[in-house]
Amino acid sequence: MDEFKLSFINHFDKLDKDACVLLAINALKNNEITIPELYEDVLRPALYSIDTSMGMEDSIWIEHVKTSIIRTVIESAYPFVIELKKHVKPLGMKVVLACPEREYHEVGLRMIADFFSLNGYEAIFVGTNTPREQVYYAIASNSPKYAAISVTDYYLLFEAQRMINRIKEMTGGKVTVLVGGNAFRSNLVSVEKIGGDIYLESYQDIVSLRAGEEK
Repeated sequence: MDEFKLSFINHFDKLDKDACVLLAINALKNNEITIPELYEDVLRPALYSIDTSMGMEDSIWIEHVKTSIIRTVIESAYPFVIELKKHVKPLGMKVVLACPEREYHEVGLRMIADFFSLNGYEAIFVGTNTPREQVYYAIASNSPKYAAISVTDYYLLFEAQRMINRIKEMTGGKVTVLVGGNAFRSNLVSVEKIGGDIYLESYQDIVSLRAGEEK
């Protein structure tokens, strides 16, 4: 695992998309790493490293390229998610996953969508920069048990609050709102403040959520 991670980061820092994808796919094929391990122990730290190492105007393009690499690895891993889902008992519960308006960071939420799928939920990934009304339409069309809202930019918490208020208003509070993302990591008080019901950060959090459904 450590050797794989070092090799991945080495290629990642060189912006070598092909090598990153092949490394991940081969590791999954050979059972050297699981989907949760790939996402949480390799891709997520790589994603966070973009935020901490970038910042200068002339390096924004690098951020975009690195984010694209991670997104491609996730999409390339999806056939493995499909195969694993065959061995998981469906819960018959849906989750709509979205980011608020003007939030363009969706890669973390994309990982969470796969985590839900691996635990028997039907994940409906709406994605980035979603108008409040469109999230409600998705909820009205699918009748999910949960709406998962991801916020990376702290300054968009107010926009997330407006989205959550709209969801609760239109569903009569029948949909449980899950929240996550970098905006909450050192600011957990904001979860309740904006109307979130449950904060999720990890694969294990979703495993625990499923365990609660089965009691």
